[in-house]
Amino acid sequence: MKVAVIPRANEIRLVEVAIPAVRPEEVLLRVSICGICGSDVDVWRGNKLKQYPYSPGHEFCGVIEQIGTGVHGIHVGQRVVVDPNLNCGECVVCQKGMPNLCDELKSRTGKSNGGLAEYAVVNRRMVYLLPERLPDTLAPFIEPLSCALHVADVAGTRTDQPVVIFGAGLLGVLTGLVLKDRRAKVVFVEPVEGRRERIRRCLGLSAVPPATLSPAGGQIGFEIAIDCSGSPDAIAEAIRVLRKAGRLVLGGVVRGTPSLDASLSDVTRKELELRGAWLNPHTFPGAVALAVTYESVLACLETETFSLDRVHDAFERAKDHNAPKVLVTAL
Repeated sequence: MKVAVIPRANEIRLVEVAIPAVRPEEVLLRVSICGICGSDVDVWRGNKLKQYPYSPGHEFCGVIEQIGTGVHGIHVGQRVVVDPNLNCGECVVCQKGMPNLCDELKSRTGKSNGGLAEYAVVNRRMVYLLPERLPDTLAPFIEPLSCALHVADVAGTRTDQPVVIFGAGLLGVLTGLVLKDRRAKVVFVEPVEGRRERIRRCLGLSAVPPATLSPAGGQIGFEIAIDCSGSPDAIAEAIRVLRKAGRLVLGGVVRGTPSLDASLSDVTRKELELRGAWLNPHTFPGAVALAVTYESVLACLETETFSLDRVHDAFERAKDHNAPKVLVTAL
């Protein structure tokens, strides 16, 4: 089979390998389509520490080709979508119900290779049936949608609560979708007009440029701010516009070494709550259901599809932060 491999930073190529064997607790998938995540691009560009060679791709779906002897409840020929995060189930945090914080999460042999391949072997616990009405092209949105659900859960919003989201990349858009479903009053802060227009068109929500919100004083401002950009400037702005005793949720991974000294002092003076949101604990089934409910919204998000043979071109396209969501088909 063909599989995409990053042998070193700034290189990606297809290699021929044997189709991996299936162990009792695993299933073999013929991959249909895979999305390219920003984290994949970071590894390709050498901006994220990974052990090379590395096989990228975690937003994918496929058809079951073979099941292990210990697998029950699914059968050959079914379409499934993959949750790439497999925890050990035994450590302290797993026992506390926080599988996303498992120390073994990234090192377990949960899959044979990434989803940018013709086949992949994954643990039975990682596959969820793909609803019949949902097309393959929308399946790559389910994994990031499950992460957005966790961000919203950490934020803990209520109906009509004022919330500001910084960053209208995919995580931000999907977090906005979840909060709209939960009837929060959401406004986006996003520097790129094209992304602001997408928020208005696809979600029907307000989106404004940075530095256009009034500072929070007393009870004026937002009760919850969510950063989905990873930008230190955005985080500083979020702190500025929060009400006293407000909550800041960091959903994006902060890049570089931020200088937030002045803003962090406001966390103390305003008694703000600071929370992180990492991955997708227990949210994947909800993401599948939400994808069906909001199929038309996901279909509104622009995509661009490449064949597996053009995986290098796909990564070149995906490194443009203003590009549509890039998908790679293995069929």
